[in-house]
Amino acid sequence: MLKHVYKYYLNFDTKLKNLMKHGFLFSFFMLIIAAFILFTYRFFYTLPLLYYIGLSLFKVSIIYFVTFLCFGFAFNKILSDIL
Repeated sequence: MLKHVYKYYLNFDTKLKNLMKHGFLFSFFMLIIAAFILFTYRFFYTLPLLYYIGLSLFKVSIIYFVTFLCFGFAFNKILSDIL
């Protein structure tokens, strides 16, 4: 199954691959920032708001990652149907 998805990904347009790659990097950096905020909260316990900010940022980064993945595959299908 993963081989099939990987082969399908290799046939993507280069612009679409770059867009997905940059989206994944953006999501990853947001995830790192969220982890740092949660790490800070874990050791200092100063503000409960810090926990909620870190948790929300973590959720948003995961949602962005999945969104870039799904929209990349969907947009590739639309491009292949048009051309």
